[in-house]
Amino acid sequence: MYPKRVVLLLLLIVLLQFSGCVGSKQKSPDVERGRYVIEIMGCNDCHTPDYMGSSAFLPEDEWLVGGTLGFHGSWGTAYPANLRLMLNDISEEEWLVLARQMRQDSPMSWSSILKVTEQDLRAVHRFVRYLGPKGVHAPARLPAGVTPTTDYFNFPEPH
Repeated sequence: MYPKRVVLLLLLIVLLQFSGCVGSKQKSPDVERGRYVIEIMGCNDCHTPDYMGSSAFLPEDEWLVGGTLGFHGSWGTAYPANLRLMLNDISEEEWLVLARQMRQDSPMSWSSILKVTEQDLRAVHRFVRYLGPKGVHAPARLPAGVTPTTDYFNFPEPH
């Protein structure tokens, strides 16, 4: 038989786990805001494989891992970055600089991200770091005139 102290300690641990105090990741308001911004900006459409093609929404654990489907156009071929790896490797301040310098020579809707507030960009960084690193890096960008060896989508001129 277990001593009363051990039983009480185990009971306390179980109660804390069920209450969310131990063993689960709590989402702060910033993390929730980041999730919201990711969804309304459509980041998953390109940065989460099979997101648009799935009949049911993919779980968050599958979000933002990049992809190998290239977007081919006059600028070359761009691949959706694995944001889970990228944002876990850079600071919030570095992310703010990067987000404000998004390329205009890509298929990404860069004009939208330029309108996002600093607070929302910080929330995106916090959400992605909350998810944690996962997956592998996307293929390197190919210059104009190089035909990709991966699957690719012919994209019109940048918008």
